[in-house]
Amino acid sequence: MSDLITAIDVGTTKICTFIGEMTPENEFHLLGAACSRSRGLRRGVVVNIAAATEAIAESIEKAEAKAGVDIEEAHVGIVGGHISFESSSGVIAAPRNRAIDWPEINRVLAEAQAVPIPSDRDIIHVIARTFTVDGQEGVQEPIGMQGRRLEVDAYIVTGARTAIGNLKKCIENNGVTVKTLVLEPLASGEAVLTPEEREAGVAVADIGGGTTDIAIYLNGAIWHTTILKIGGNHFTSDLATILHTPQPVAEKLKARYGHALPELIPENETVNAPGFGGKPNQTYSRQFIAEILSARAEELLLFIQREINRSGYGDLLSAGLVLTGGGSRLPGLDALGREMLGIPVRIGRPAPLGDIPKEMLTPENACGVGLLLQAVKENPYSTRPEPSGSSLMSKISRWMRNLLPG
Repeated sequence: MSDLITAIDVGTTKICTFIGEMTPENEFHLLGAACSRSRGLRRGVVVNIAAATEAIAESIEKAEAKAGVDIEEAHVGIVGGHISFESSSGVIAAPRNRAIDWPEINRVLAEAQAVPIPSDRDIIHVIARTFTVDGQEGVQEPIGMQGRRLEVDAYIVTGARTAIGNLKKCIENNGVTVKTLVLEPLASGEAVLTPEEREAGVAVADIGGGTTDIAIYLNGAIWHTTILKIGGNHFTSDLATILHTPQPVAEKLKARYGHALPELIPENETVNAPGFGGKPNQTYSRQFIAEILSARAEELLLFIQREINRSGYGDLLSAGLVLTGGGSRLPGLDALGREMLGIPVRIGRPAPLGDIPKEMLTPENACGVGLLLQAVKENPYSTRPEPSGSSLMSKISRWMRNLLPG
């Protein structure tokens, strides 16, 4: 069915499929959604095609069963250490006898894309950050303006061809065509950030199982992205190692009793959990569990701060930092961030979209909902208005993805 909208969030710990459609009233209607345990991936990258294909199949089949439809294509999130980024620019002569229009936008972006790319890499996104018209900088929407010279400051996202190909193969092995690949921190930012935050300057950190994906927005546009090789699984592994308990038990301890601020946990509060080898249940201090998790949380926050400072935009983020993803659900993490970084820090949950139930609008679904938002904007049956300042950038991104192969 051509009017179906499908998003697949392929993560290190879980794979989630969301299937929906646009109603005659141009509202998004969720038909079905399902998650499966991720296999065959490490830090967002496919390392076992057979296992990853099977895990993706489970997620797709469960979502299709709930939706009562079979999907043919999907918008898919991509992440991993193979992703790299660079700035680029393009310049063209604008027509003298009329205002700037889409042909000029297309041409100047094609100029920006014309940069040397290694043969083993493919372009995922070419994103216009800002335009300059006859020396007037900071133009967000040049269409309709008069000028003789049009320039664009663009941001190019590339990925390893093999990693991209392996991910697409796992999706296509299930009879589903990859309609678009979307960098996951961009999708998460789409879901959890407000237009005011993007305009004021903000960083979003999506804490997944294997990675933490960071995106920095200024003046309504993306200016910097990076991927840290640390995520929620590291918190779990710390508990499993120090407490000598199985990984699944450590994950439950983290989810049920974890906290980033040990000083808020009563000293006499204890937790019972099984150990290895059929040993009797062990008794653990909940405050000690919090101390283990707090140490890793401090490390992650310092890594995020270092990356923000390295970007050169640290002093421009008036809206501070938004933490999202499953790893952000550790209680006290936002308070610890405010204490350590000295900037506003909040937990980001996806904004409402159509009739998606409120209980699904959780940090761990930020990427999936963001993929749906991107798809809704691109759906030919939709006239959904876009946030102020982002409509042109969205159209440009759509045009570039249609231009690029695959």
